[in-house]
Amino acid sequence: MTEKIGGLTSLDVIEIAKNCGADLAGIASAETLNAFPPDPRWPQTPERMTPDAKSIIVLALRVPVASFRTREPEPYQMMNMMINRRLDKIARRVSEEIEKQGYFGLVMNNNSTDWELKSGTYGHLSLRHLAVEAGMGTLGLGVNFMCVEYGPRVNLAVVVTDAKLEPGEPLAEQLCVGEGCSRCLYACPTDAVLHFHIDKRQCSIEAQTTGFYGAADLFNKFIEADDTSRKEVLNSHRLLHYWQGLTRVWGCFGTCPRCTAVCPVGDDYQEFLAEPQKVIPETTPERIAKGQAYKAARQTDNKVPGLNDWNVRWVGPDGYTGKAARDQRKKFKAEKA
Repeated sequence: MTEKIGGLTSLDVIEIAKNCGADLAGIASAETLNAFPPDPRWPQTPERMTPDAKSIIVLALRVPVASFRTREPEPYQMMNMMINRRLDKIARRVSEEIEKQGYFGLVMNNNSTDWELKSGTYGHLSLRHLAVEAGMGTLGLGVNFMCVEYGPRVNLAVVVTDAKLEPGEPLAEQLCVGEGCSRCLYACPTDAVLHFHIDKRQCSIEAQTTGFYGAADLFNKFIEADDTSRKEVLNSHRLLHYWQGLTRVWGCFGTCPRCTAVCPVGDDYQEFLAEPQKVIPETTPERIAKGQAYKAARQTDNKVPGLNDWNVRWVGPDGYTGKAARDQRKKFKAEKA
């Protein structure tokens, strides 16, 4: 990674990113991403943004653990909003720094939707897949991105550049404990976690309570209502929540941290969350049975769409061994000592 390619190295860029405030940073190749879009039917590829894209700089900020120890959703939503805004500022600073080196830096919104690809929350680029390609982590059972340091408790941002940088090496090991854990599956209040896949419509019931479709429905009801009903809409808590969602989190009032709160991957979980999140009250016999069915399907080598030849690339083709987690724990303990 230290070889000069066009005058700027990956190590240079990662150092710039961390100096600008990122907790983690990595480099992904635009060429690889163009060849391996997460879903070829709706290709989230850098070449769609600009033909000059050579590399993607991936930035990560951890979400403080206090956000996952509250019984109310608002503190988590507030922290999520602040992290996203801070990420945008860090990405802008990274862009400015690499432009001083003679390269452009295209900052991508970390919570955007491209309606030409697919309705709903389906962005121009898939940040979690970019982070995997940059070698920063892998996808989990509910396809959250997770890293060894903080598990899934990180938010991501990216900067597209024409600097040709040496990309990171994707992890072959699956970081997610997987079917033998299934804690995210047990904790999901809407039962949206599938087998290395997610039912996004079910997830949005709690995670995006004030998403675009709900807002459109509310506005339509307001337009068609009589004067009395319109006053009720204007004075409703629902309208207030939409206003907060639109002004704080770009149209998405993110309120559900359950799958990320209970994930045991990451030093932060072991130090701060293991005890308060030990018991998962949402667990039901049906969800336990579903997790066991996922485990049986994996063991019997049944065809699992989330683990097919295309998707296993981002899950970790070698499966779970625990090596990365053990190595990180040794590093963490050494640093603490």
